[in-house]
Amino acid sequence: MVNWIKFIVVFLLALTSVITVTVLYNAGKPLSTANKTAIESVLSSGQLASVSSAESFNGTVPMVTVFGLDGDGEKTAVFVDQQSEDGFEEVKLADGISAEQAVANVKQELTIKKVLHVTLGLEAEGPVWEVAFTSDNDKLNYVYVFFDNGQWWKRILNL
Repeated sequence: MVNWIKFIVVFLLALTSVITVTVLYNAGKPLSTANKTAIESVLSSGQLASVSSAESFNGTVPMVTVFGLDGDGEKTAVFVDQQSEDGFEEVKLADGISAEQAVANVKQELTIKKVLHVTLGLEAEGPVWEVAFTSDNDKLNYVYVFFDNGQWWKRILNL
């Protein structure tokens, strides 16, 4: 009887592990597929000569921001709209503030306990840094800072 209980417990643990790994693997597929497609389209169109990274931005329009070097060797970010393949928008990273500067601008007015992520994206008003963080009260906060000048665009606080 004890052997049956051991067998059932081990079987259930193994089954739970397999299901968890399968779900997590399949959950990440759409994101990795979108990033891979965006990288391929940016490289094939000649927007960038080499790619260093890609990250998703879910603003008004979902898009992938691809970072890399253009033909002149300048660090550039190219925004690829996931809903249409019409064209690309790009910004030279030297023309705006860095992610660290965006976090510093937020820290000037708000207390940040932990930065969750800083993502560059494109909105109708222009390129923005999305700074997601938790505050002292462990509430989730989003602050959007304009890439060009570091000014705040909008805040979503204490979620």
